[in-house]
Amino acid sequence: MHLAPAADRLPEIRARLAALPDTAWRQRLGDSGLIEDHTGHPVAVLGTSGDVPLPAGEFIAHAPADIAWLLAEVTRLRCRDAMVTALHQQLDRSGHLLSTRQIAAVIGRPGRPHHAPTAADRSAQ
Repeated sequence: MHLAPAADRLPEIRARLAALPDTAWRQRLGDSGLIEDHTGHPVAVLGTSGDVPLPAGEFIAHAPADIAWLLAEVTRLRCRDAMVTALHQQLDRSGHLLSTRQIAAVIGRPGRPHHAPTAADRSAQ
């Protein structure tokens, strides 16, 4: 499923995540349909399922931690995208070609490209 670009929803998602109590959730041992916090207080009840695996319960139990990780990853990738965009603009203005190694130094860790060096990289050294 591909969604058309919309308004930035990250602030509202971050706000909903921040409104949650700072505690881990888990499926209750012996009743995977009950999602509880670390004190045993119910967070969500999906029905009684006993020891039958309940994928929806597993999803909900991990949602706060998963969403926090996804938000951090989106933020990291947006920063990377901004750096790559800036590099493209710099290349457009300069009219010069850079080697893969030089580009990797700008968008990655200097001297550590994100892929194996190509023949062009080795010849540029």
